[in-house]
Amino acid sequence: YRTWQTSIMEKHELIITALQQRIGELVSNYETQIAILRADLTRLVDEKNEREKSIQDYNEHLSNITN
Repeated sequence: YRTWQTSIMEKHELIITALQQRIGELVSNYETQIAILRADLTRLVDEKNEREKSIQDYNEHLSNITN
């Protein structure tokens, strides 16, 4: 009976270890995706700011030409 109980405990420990490893992998993948999305967002915001600056510069240029 003791051997059977020990075997069951060892199986449970293996299952728990495997689940912990899988959870770790999922968390790592999640963190990677968050980092990628943040980088994309930063790039898009920078591009938007550059476009706005270009428009502002062009409008100032047009304003200087007409004045």
